[in-house]
Amino acid sequence: MRQTLAPFVLTLAVLVVAIAVVLVPVSLSTADPAGVIDTFLFGPFRSFRHTGNIVEMATPAMLCGLAVALMFRAGMFNLGVEGAFFLGGLATVAIVILLPLPGWIMAPVSLIGGTIIGSSACVVPGVLRSRFEVSELVSSLMLNFAVMFIGLYVVNSILRDPAAGAMVSYKIPTEARLPRLVDGTRIHLGTLFAFVACIAGAIYLFRTKVGYESRIVGANPGFAAHLGLPIRSIMLRTQVIGGAIAAFAGGIELLGLYQRFSWQALPGNGWTGVVVAILARDNPLLLIPSALFLSYLQVGGDLVARNHDVPNEVVGVIQALILILVTAAAITRNPRLLALIAGRRQEVRP
Repeated sequence: MRQTLAPFVLTLAVLVVAIAVVLVPVSLSTADPAGVIDTFLFGPFRSFRHTGNIVEMATPAMLCGLAVALMFRAGMFNLGVEGAFFLGGLATVAIVILLPLPGWIMAPVSLIGGTIIGSSACVVPGVLRSRFEVSELVSSLMLNFAVMFIGLYVVNSILRDPAAGAMVSYKIPTEARLPRLVDGTRIHLGTLFAFVACIAGAIYLFRTKVGYESRIVGANPGFAAHLGLPIRSIMLRTQVIGGAIAAFAGGIELLGLYQRFSWQALPGNGWTGVVVAILARDNPLLLIPSALFLSYLQVGGDLVARNHDVPNEVVGVIQALILILVTAAAITRNPRLLALIAGRRQEVRP
């Protein structure tokens, strides 16, 4: 048991170190160091609304993290999750505004349509990789910005509300918005979808044949080829699924929290998903606490920025340090450290 928990204990220690390394020096540079630390660590739990903000922000992080984790497990470094999130949200709002749908069917139809359209941001790099051996890392990064500018053109030319005084869409009809689950917060039905999706992702990866094939391809492509697995098809299938999840996340974010489509740039949820997936070690079930933890950091940082003379970018520095430390193989996968934490000191040799 101790050997199994060793990687997670080490990851927790890394998180504590990352927070302390950034937060302590920053707090000491202010007039109230204890107040800064107290606000950052405990402020998010002193208000029901702020606690709700943690869950609310974790919703897209869980879904984007799931999309990234599934692709990473298959050995795919497709970073089109950001573009899929943006395009999925835009397509969902466009369907709601442009199609004359009955009120009760607006949300499901628009989410399905937005998922199909938005997933193309990951599918295109997947097709290029499977057919022409084009690096999905490069093509997906480039496509993200192409998607953003195409989306801004669509908003400005088709969806823009001339009476709004800014480049935003017409209002999303009330009938299409996702219902709130908890009074006094903005936690909506999409949060439930995110939790269910992470559980379903774990079942897909660890309890189904197709998930097992994806893990084999990601862990050892040579062995997968020896087994006769259709590697190209598996890679493409995984990227289609990942793109669909990310696009769906963009749709529920818009229908759950926004009155209009107002993104003027890539919202950054896809990049957050990468951090969440790495922190969770590409385990769908661990995406839930990972997303909640990063959202907790963001809410704590926002409270510190509003109540103390501390820039909000401190959270970004903490997240960057966490990403560096958690992904450093010498720290998180060093057999000596894992053996030491597991209590097997006698096996640790110089």
